[in-house]
This record gives sequence, structure tokens and C-alpha cells, in this order.
Amino acid sequence: MKEISVVIPVFNSENCLDQLYSELERSVSVAHEVIFINDRSSDGSWAVIKNLSDQHENIIGINLRKNQGQDNAIMAGLSRVSGKFIVIMNDDLQHSPSAINKMVEQCREGYDVCYGSYSTKQQNIWKNFGSWCNGKVAEWMFKKPANIYLSPFKIMKAEIAGTIGHYSGPYPYVDGLILSRTNNITQVEVKHHKRFSGKSNYSLFKSLK
Repeated sequence: MKEISVVIPVFNSENCLDQLYSELERSVSVAHEVIFINDRSSDGSWAVIKNLSDQHENIIGINLRKNQGQDNAIMAGLSRVSGKFIVIMNDDLQHSPSAINKMVEQCREGYDVCYGSYSTKQQNIWKNFGSWCNGKVAEWMFKKPANIYLSPFKIMKAEIAGTIGHYSGPYPYVDGLILSRTNNITQVEVKHHKRFSGKSNYSLFKSLK
């Protein structure tokens, strides 16, 4: 059993993936696996994932038959994890792999889930607005603590990931599934970087989903 599984949904990020994997290898010293889920990218992302998986035994590549959206891609990754702690992060290096150890430590100390919280966000104002709206909806529907930011960069214990993985509906909302299963949640401050390459794949509409 791996200590850590890193789940990364991928969409049109062929220029980020080599660098992302290199930084993960430098940052995570315990036994780990990296699961890249290609959400039917229109660029060469899948070719990069296949090449990386051919070179490195700890990489699992999943190629979705059609574009399913970020949360569905995450669910596909959760179905393949084997680690004690599950990391979910974006593919564009805005989430720093160097923060993983600090976040995992919170779960080792007893929390079920640890979110990465940003003091400064390197993203468009409309994306901040979408995140704010999602947070307010989660407070109303799932009793989310007001001080917790539902970051796409998060770590959870395997047992939480396992219960989430049983969801079989067509429109998963990963943070909602987390909040419906535990309130033993914390967050730590992490740096939010500018996208390594290219531009964001998310519109205002997608940020509100």
C-alpha cells in the first residue's frame, strides 16, 4: 500500500505535466503514486501522460472517453487509489507540491480532510467570485464551516475517499460529498502560483458548477 496517492485531473495541460511530476518527485519522499486523469484533452496531454507512465512505475494514466468535467475526472481517479492519504490537486502548478507534506501532517494528527487555503490567489476575479458563490452554497446545503475555503487542493484519509467513491450519480460534487461525510476538517495556508503554462480552462459558468 502506498503512503500517498496524488489524483490530478488533466485538461489541455501538455506543457505542465513533466514539470508537475518532477516537482512531485522532489517534494514527496514517502512511497507514492500519481494518477493522471485525461479529461479528453484536445492537445497532447494524453501522449505526455503515456510517455510519463512508460518511464515511471508510480504513474497511472486514465484516459476518459469523453470530456466529463473536473469532478467526474476526480471520481475516476479515486476509483484507482491505493494510498493511506489521498491528494487532489490541479494540473497547472498553481498548487505547490511542496505543501503536500504539511497538509498530510494535519491528517496524521487526526483530521479527516485538510484543505489548502490561499492568502493571495493568482487567478481571475471572476474565478474568485465563483469560488465565493460555491462556498456560500456549501454553507447552506452542507453546513460547511464559514472559515473553511473549499480549495481544489486538498488531502483526505483513504476511508473518506472510499466512501466518496461509492457515489454512482451522474453529477458528483466532490466537496459536497466530503462535507456530507465528515466535519472533521481543517485547512493550512499554502502558496497559490500563477499557471505554469497556457491559460485557465475554466469559464465563469464552470467555476459556478
